[in-house]
Amino acid sequence: MTDFQFGLNDYGVGVEAQHGVDFTQGWDVHRLALSFEVTARGNYTVDAPFLVSGDLWVHDMPNPASYIGPLHAPKGPVGLKAFKMNLTLETTVTDRQLRGLEKARAGADLNLRAQLALTALAEAKHWPVAQSQEIIRIPHATWSNALSQLDAGAFVDVLVPMTTVEVRATAARRIRQAKEAIRDGRYEHAVTLARQALDPVRKAFDTQRRHDQAMKKKAGERDQGERWAVLIQSAYALFSGAPHDDSGTTENFTWTRADAVAAVATAAGLLARTEDLP
Repeated sequence: MTDFQFGLNDYGVGVEAQHGVDFTQGWDVHRLALSFEVTARGNYTVDAPFLVSGDLWVHDMPNPASYIGPLHAPKGPVGLKAFKMNLTLETTVTDRQLRGLEKARAGADLNLRAQLALTALAEAKHWPVAQSQEIIRIPHATWSNALSQLDAGAFVDVLVPMTTVEVRATAARRIRQAKEAIRDGRYEHAVTLARQALDPVRKAFDTQRRHDQAMKKKAGERDQGERWAVLIQSAYALFSGAPHDDSGTTENFTWTRADAVAAVATAAGLLARTEDLP
C-alpha cells in the first residue's frame, strides 16, 4: 500500500493496488483498467473529494521503453469514507505495447508501477497535492486471461504434473528451468532443457521403436501411436541441435526467443501426456 500524507498530523490516504485487470478492445488501441482500494486515516472529513491521476510504467524490466501512458480516474474524484473505497484508473495501450510487454515478461508475472498524484479538492489547509508510487503485481494467469479478451494474441499454459516417477519429476523441473532461461534471454539453453525433458517421454511411449516402425509405412497408413512417435522423435531431433555443434549442420543452428518458446511449450505438452502412465 502507498501512503499519501496531507499535513504533518492531519490525515492520510492509502492506495493499494489489486490484482484485477480489465481490457476494453479498440482499433489497435485498447483501454486498460486497473483496480485499487482507497483507505482514509486520521482527522479527515467524510466525502472530502480527491482527484487521482498519474502515469503508468513497466517496473523492473530491462527495457528502456518502460513508459506506458497517463492514468486517469474515469468516474471523477473519489470521496473519503470510513471504509475502503474502490478506485478504477485507466490508460490506453497499443497492440505494439502489448507485444513488447509479452516479450519482456516472458511468461512471468507482470509488475507495473503507478506514479500517482492525489489532489485534495477541499480542506486545503496545507499544500493540496501529495505524490507517491504504487507497485502493481499482476499474476501471469490474470494478465493472460485479460489478454484473451483482445484479438492481439492468445496464450496456452500447460500444467506439467509433479509425479513420483523420478525421471518425469526431473523433466518437469527442466521445464521450469527452461522458462527461467527464456526470461534471462538464454534461448539455446532453454531448447537444450526442452530436449532433456523429452527423455522420459521417449522412454514412456517407446518412441524410437515405434518411429522406426512408422518409417516403413506411408504417412497416411500410420496409426495414431506411430504418428505421435514421429512427432516426438522429430521434436527431439530438432531440439538436439541446441547442445551439439556438429560440423556443417548443428554448428550453424541459431535459436530465437520464438524458437525457445515453441520448444518448451512442445516439450511441456508432450510431458503432460505421461501423467496417467505408471
